[in-house]
Formats: sequence, structure tokens, C-alpha cells
Amino acid sequence: MLGEITSDRGELEAILERVFARSQADQTEALLYVSDSALTRFTHNSIHENVSELNRNLSVRAVFGKRVGVASTDKLDADSIAAVVERATEIAKLSPEDKDFPGLPSPAAAGIPHDPPHPYDEVTARLSADARASAVAEIARVMNRHELDAAGFVSSRSDALALGNSLGIRRYFKSTDAALNIKAIGETSSGYGEGFARSFADLPFAELAERAAKKAVDSANPQVLAPGKYTVILEPPAFHEFVGYLSWIGFGAQPFEEGSSFMAGRLSEKIVGDNVTIRDDYAHPKGDGMPFDFEGVARQPVTLIERGIAKDVVYDSYYAAKLRHANTGHALPAPNSEGPLPLNIVIEPGSKSIEQLIAETKNGVLVTRSWYIRLVDQKKTLITGMTRDGLFSIKDGKVGPGLKNMRFNESIVGALGRCELAKELARSDSYVLPAVKIEGFHFTSGTEF
Repeated sequence: MLGEITSDRGELEAILERVFARSQADQTEALLYVSDSALTRFTHNSIHENVSELNRNLSVRAVFGKRVGVASTDKLDADSIAAVVERATEIAKLSPEDKDFPGLPSPAAAGIPHDPPHPYDEVTARLSADARASAVAEIARVMNRHELDAAGFVSSRSDALALGNSLGIRRYFKSTDAALNIKAIGETSSGYGEGFARSFADLPFAELAERAAKKAVDSANPQVLAPGKYTVILEPPAFHEFVGYLSWIGFGAQPFEEGSSFMAGRLSEKIVGDNVTIRDDYAHPKGDGMPFDFEGVARQPVTLIERGIAKDVVYDSYYAAKLRHANTGHALPAPNSEGPLPLNIVIEPGSKSIEQLIAETKNGVLVTRSWYIRLVDQKKTLITGMTRDGLFSIKDGKVGPGLKNMRFNESIVGALGRCELAKELARSDSYVLPAVKIEGFHFTSGTEF
């Protein structure tokens, strides 16, 4: 609950107006973010930490011609607002000119945002620590029944964002979100379950706990897998970690313009399998998107790869002007060294269930989760990483014994050229995606755990 820190639209926008009234810049942008977040951590089936944070931040961007300065504060009294405007002004006047800076977006250029479905849930916004503790109790009961220990967290949050500029843009968005992370731990194995939803009530705590527990039980006393190339099935949490790098190494206009993106020079070419379509879609009903970007420009759904063919990357006002492309509404808060990025990746599903993909696998590996992923070659999308929390053999269409975790080296784009996608979609963090079956996945070595 947002105590003394208000999320009321009228009050937040009144603060923005004070910024504009104070600023003497040619153009001024103000972004005010208010967050009420809470996290209940547990380990060994008991809560060990409960934290909550009320946070607010006002960021001001001052523009003088082609010079830009940004300053921020978490204090919203009149003197602090005046001080942050002055700092942004001083920074702008001391900054070098950027000949490509096009100015702030106008209301006409920004378009009209359309809100995604059900972004705010009052119960989640006002959720008590007792409610999160009750969820942990559900998880603990499952773990005790299976003689396992669980570690993880249950979280809830409410966010409000008001932004505008001196050209007339005014935007406001209010949302809630909740998440669950469970690691079931046995003597020789572990399992994993996760959940994300706009509403806390939509998280199936016992069901996800049972899923994590089953993985831990079934993978006990894991066998050793020899390094080599295998048919693998990545469940959504593993697939999310695997493809997550594509967002910032290739799907934004900045690496595209610099030539470091795997998409650079390849638009309209086939780059992955013709069964792969990837888009950025803030409005997907399973997602957590916002209808405008951090300049107030309406977000546009962008098809990045369509049936294997490279179609487009995402843009903000800066790169839209520089590269003479339509602004897709993907600006991050200024200052930003990454350029525009897609924040709500959706991978279109296939036609087969994950059970069918497993049933059609004669000799393979089922991967619950991946982690500790590092980029090896950006242009080739080559990464290295490890499996965790449930690695299983697949023999003659059935999931078999657990395996010791493995390290892999793989090209993301290369793997997407020899994959088959499941039909069930799940949310993993801000991604919406299915499980995926990949042929010739390269495991390089085993691990000690």
C-alpha cells in the first residue's frame, strides 16, 4: 500500500507541471515513477526475510538546442524540484552538442496509446505480508510432504508512472504484478517452479510447488551425461534465459545501426527456421507491458522475425530520426547507453504439445532451467551457460532419470534454425514463450553439481 507516497494521477501530474513551470530550457521532459514493492524470501521451508520498499524518482531532461542534460531526485518538495531542474540545466549547457538529436517527441508524433488488458489489481496493490506468508506456507506443506527443502521468494508490487514534456505530452500508467520463485532442494538434486501474473490471486502456489518438488524427486542421484550434441527440449524458463540475449544484442536500432546486430544487413533474409516468429507486443494478455515508452510515445507491436525472415528492429525518437524510420515507441529512460530495446518479447507457439515433443524424441535431454549465461560472440549470437534445477534424459519418448548439470556453447540464431516449438505459452519474467525442441544442441562439459 502506497502510504504517504501517492500514486494519484492528478497529484503526480501536478508535480510534472511544477517542473515545466520552473524550467527555462528550450524543451523539458519529466518522468515521475512511484513504486510500492514487497518481497518475502524463504529457505529451508521457512520465511527468513520480509522486506518492503516505497520508492519514488523524478527524472528531468533539459534540452538546449542539441545539448541535453538529465538529473534525478527522490525528493519532491519545491526546493528539490527547483534543484533537480537546475542540475539538468547545468548538465545540458556543459554537454557537447549531438547533431543527431531530433528534439523531444510532440503529441502528434507520439500517437495515442491503448492500454493493455487488466494491468492493475487492487488486491495485489494492497497485499499484506500475511498473504505472502500464507503462500509460503502452502509451498512448505508440499515440500515437507516430499521431504525436501525449498528456497525462493514471493513478491508483489504496485507501480505508477507519470511523464510528460513541455511540448504537451502527458502520460500516466498504473499497474500491479506478482511473482513466485521456488527451488526445491534434495540431497543430490533440485527442481524449479516459477509464476508471474498481474494479479496475486492468479498464481497457483501449490501447483508450482508440486512441479518443483517432482523435478527434485525425479532427478535424485543424477547420472553423468557425456559431452556432445543432443536433441534437447528447453522448458519456458530455460528458453527465456537462452533467447533473452537477443533483445539487447540484436533487436534494437542501436546495435543494428552500429553493425554489431545479427540483424544488420540481413533484413528480408531468412535467418532462422520458417516456423519461428518473434515479436515485441506490450499488449499480450499474458505479459506485463506498458502502452507507451519512456518518452511518452505509443508502443507499437513490432514483428522482429516472421516465419524465419528478419523483418525489423525497434526504434525510439533518436534512432527513428537518425535512420529515417518510424518510431516504434521503445525508448528507455534517459540517459540510456543501450538505445531502444524490446521489453515484451513474444515467441509464437507451434502446433504440438510439449508432451508430444517429448513422445517424439528417441534420445534427448529435457532442460528445466538455464543460468550463468555469458555472451561469447555477439554477431554470431554465440553464448555459453549451464543447466540447473532439473536436467533429465529422454529415452524412447519418455522422461528418464535425472542427469548431472551440463555446460553448453550454442548459437541462439543457429539453434532457432533447427527447432520445433510447443503450442503452450507461458510467461517467464517479461517474456511470453513456449517450450522448444532443438536438434544438435551442444553440451561441452559436465559440472560438479
